[in-house]
Amino acid sequence: MTRDDDYEGDYGQPWLSIGETAELMGVTQRMLRHWEAVGLLSPMRGPAGYRQYRQEDIARLERVLTYREMGFDTRQIKSLLSSSTSLALKELRNQRSEMEKKIRRLEGSLGGVDRLVAIAEGKQQSHQLQEAWQRWGVSQQWLEYAERKTSRNRARWQRDMAHLGEVEARLGQSKRNGLDPTGDEALELIEEHRRALAWFHVTPSMHLMLGRMYVADPRFNCHYEQFEPGLAEWMLTAIETAARVHGIDPATAKWE
Repeated sequence: MTRDDDYEGDYGQPWLSIGETAELMGVTQRMLRHWEAVGLLSPMRGPAGYRQYRQEDIARLERVLTYREMGFDTRQIKSLLSSSTSLALKELRNQRSEMEKKIRRLEGSLGGVDRLVAIAEGKQQSHQLQEAWQRWGVSQQWLEYAERKTSRNRARWQRDMAHLGEVEARLGQSKRNGLDPTGDEALELIEEHRRALAWFHVTPSMHLMLGRMYVADPRFNCHYEQFEPGLAEWMLTAIETAARVHGIDPATAKWE
């Protein structure tokens, strides 16, 4: 068929305008102009300069849309339209392989999202964490905990918890050795303790709130008592001193 042949389409005329073509093919006029600019389409121009889409243009446009739906980019589509059948099939096989890789990545991401949502909603947690979720489940810190729990593997969490335990043991030893909780050495150690709290980012003000909980909550107090009697109170003194160093008034400190 030559470009002089008539195309008796749905509109009963030998050619379609850009608006009619866009409506027929379900695309925008802007997209048709873009594809023309990059060389995917080349409609004729009428005497007044208007685009005229003929049967071969519509057929080529159908091919463009087919490959676009399959995820090919403009460069790939242009190559496919001008390639031999054997080269086109090779490109299609390569595209299928890439799509399979992308599907596997998306499946992995989907699993991560599901796990994050489950943790953020307090599902599949131990009794202790269920209690924590009931208290903190609506907070930004719980969401951050869920994010970290999702992104960090078991080995990373084990290292984090081991590091926290090692810092707590050193705090107990410092208290046992009579270290001044307001001195520089104790403040350096208490700062290390704050950074070792790996569930979420703990600010100095938040650390102060936690320090008070270590003293007031019997379970936390018992946890620190196993390292050294009176350790929770000693730590709270050090945490309050560190808060002042950070410019925080313990009397007005808030959970940030």
